[in-house]
Amino acid sequence: MAARRYAFDRWILDTGRRELTGDDGIAVVLSTAEFRLLIALVERPRLVLTRDQLLDLTSGRNTQPFDRSIDNQISRLRRKVERDPADPQLIKTIWGDGYQFTPDVREVP
Repeated sequence: MAARRYAFDRWILDTGRRELTGDDGIAVVLSTAEFRLLIALVERPRLVLTRDQLLDLTSGRNTQPFDRSIDNQISRLRRKVERDPADPQLIKTIWGDGYQFTPDVREVP
């Protein structure tokens, strides 16, 4: 995968450097799972993605009944990127369907 830089909300995600940097210039450490999840979301803005789709995009594995690993990863990622994780604006839960990444995303040089 070619390295890309994406801008959204107050963040820049640099896939080559595996770095998420805020508009304050401070980098946020992401686990491998959080990094993969954020890429999956950033590359599909405004699409509603199911847990199954997210698991397939991030780890290439199928879900088991009641698999909540994506929910846990979303929760951890929200704590890092949302202004108020209790009232998420960037990663919305679409009840009964999945998750939606809502901000405008643009690729930057």
